Amino acid sequence: MFLKALRRRKPIVDLLRETQGQKGGLSRSLGVMDIILYGVGSSVGAGIYSLIGVGAKEAGPAISLSFLFCGLACIFTSLSYSEFAARVPVAGSAYTFVYASFGEFAAWLVGWNLTLGYGVSAAVIARSWAEYLSNFISDSGQEVPSYFTKLDIEGVECNPLSVVIIMACTLVLCLGVKESTKFNAAMTVLNLLVLTYVLFAGSPEVNEESLEPFAPKGVKGVAKGAGLVFFAYLGFDMVACLSEEVKDPQKNMPVGIIGSLLVSMSIYVSLSVVIVGMAPMELLGSLTPISNAFKANGCCTIEEMAADVASYDDDASYQCLSCKGDDVVSSALWYGSKVINFGALFGLTTACFTCQMGQPRIFYRMAKDGLLFSKFGEVSQSSMVPLFGTIMTGIMVSSLAFAVDLESLANMISLGTLQVFTFVNAGVIILRTSRPDVSATKVPALLVIFCACIFLASLSISTSWVKGLLFFVPFLLVGGAVICTAVLMSVPRARPPNSFKCPFVPVVPLLGIACNVYMMGSFDKTAWIDIGAWLGAGILIYFGYGIWNSTLRDTNEFLLGRDVT
Repeated sequence: MFLKALRRRKPIVDLLRETQGQKGGLSRSLGVMDIILYGVGSSVGAGIYSLIGVGAKEAGPAISLSFLFCGLACIFTSLSYSEFAARVPVAGSAYTFVYASFGEFAAWLVGWNLTLGYGVSAAVIARSWAEYLSNFISDSGQEVPSYFTKLDIEGVECNPLSVVIIMACTLVLCLGVKESTKFNAAMTVLNLLVLTYVLFAGSPEVNEESLEPFAPKGVKGVAKGAGLVFFAYLGFDMVACLSEEVKDPQKNMPVGIIGSLLVSMSIYVSLSVVIVGMAPMELLGSLTPISNAFKANGCCTIEEMAADVASYDDDASYQCLSCKGDDVVSSALWYGSKVINFGALFGLTTACFTCQMGQPRIFYRMAKDGLLFSKFGEVSQSSMVPLFGTIMTGIMVSSLAFAVDLESLANMISLGTLQVFTFVNAGVIILRTSRPDVSATKVPALLVIFCACIFLASLSISTSWVKGLLFFVPFLLVGGAVICTAVLMSVPRARPPNSFKCPFVPVVPLLGIACNVYMMGSFDKTAWIDIGAWLGAGILIYFGYGIWNSTLRDTNEFLLGRDVT
């Protein structure tokens, strides 16, 4: 019975019944344009203003291919998300989807990873926001006291300024969904205007020297770069979090999810080409790559940039990033860097804001299922938002932002996001094969074998342990994945939903799984140890509280092997 408790599932019909006519629930007030702007606002923040520099350290100028690969992988996953969001328009996004397909324990782990993707990401973004604000004020001729952004407390470099944006976003979120929607729309539009300026002003400054060598670490570097920047595409999961607050979700959710992804991917790929082509990697840095690219071109010619990099001393700063107004070679680009520092505040604000908006809704759904304290499931009657969860999220995120490092957490956040997306893709396959005449363990077992084959193939390529006579091992592993695909295609299908349908099931979800798992294989041991520790903490919480307080605890209907639709 204990193992059955881990696998107990909540039927889709029960999930829908809980949201119909309930008192004290979330209200449906969002249109399709609102959720597209939420998705774009969530994605085009840290990804474009910070992660370009982080990812380029591994992929080089080919970081644009890393973003493209991530985007293509997310297209497959977004189709699975769209089917779930239209079929189960309930708050909780991937957590809810996995609860209906895999069961309670897997759903808890997915929800725990979403906390990493939303709560910790917001903290990371807040620190980047503080860095851009500091640069903007410094460029205006005023110096920001160092203790606002680099306060040393017993060897830990803390950032008090990052707490400001967290508290401001929390305040707006507490006012209600309508006010939050207006705020997000305004910030997102301003951010898109700034990025349009970056694209048109920066394109003429792209030079071949900065793009060579294009992929210094080859396919391995591109794959590792993709893994680093993957959490930048979390925006369409944010859209799924709002399912319970969207008008006509069967129609609007697929449009919002896929639309926000396509817009975000276009921005990432086009801008990353421009930014890495404007200046050498060393000058871009990892915190403010866009403004550094403009500042470097405003201060130096391409020959001077190369000479500055070659003569760089660790005890000094780059000359091409520290010139003053009288020494610039291009006033337009030099002043453009100031505009970008200001504009980045809008983009990072929307990213931080939407992450903080998504997290309380994950908590809300978990609390409704009994896996978290019931207080998180309460909705304010005046603002119609989960007020307690919103405030607690603000406190948690501000605490993390006070002492968190972007580069060290990017791997763990992306790895957690990839695991979430993999579960969602697999969930579509399970729901589409949930029939009385299909073994309850056959499809999950095939999916596990498929994932193992792809993961080992990726690991063998990224670590180069298949040299010499073992060069054929990756091909054998991919062959095993193809066989699993063929077997899954032969499994009888359940009746498809009447709402949006992911096309070509199981092929499309399996392609999403393959892309996600392949990127997981490119992460180093440290990232896996970190995510293991994170999941371990989540498991302790589940066995300490969730499993004993689940709303399904007293039911004998575990729905194993039955149609859960």
